[in-house]
Amino acid sequence: MGIFDRFKRVVKSNLNDMISKAENPEKMLNQLIVDMNSQLIESKKQVAAAIADEKRLERQFTESQAKAQDWEQKA
Repeated sequence: MGIFDRFKRVVKSNLNDMISKAENPEKMLNQLIVDMNSQLIESKKQVAAAIADEKRLERQFTESQAKAQDWEQKA
């Protein structure tokens, strides 16, 4: 985790703390959980995109092999 992520988390937790007018470490942990959930959602999106790319590349590979065999038979 980079320093900017840590700084962003600290700023968020401090803003939430100022809004509630109470110092509570539970709030920082709650913010951490919210951040981790949003990162999990983003990771799932990236995995889905990677799987889609893999399937597209497999389809292109199969098509290329079929074209190569076709040209080989013609030659």
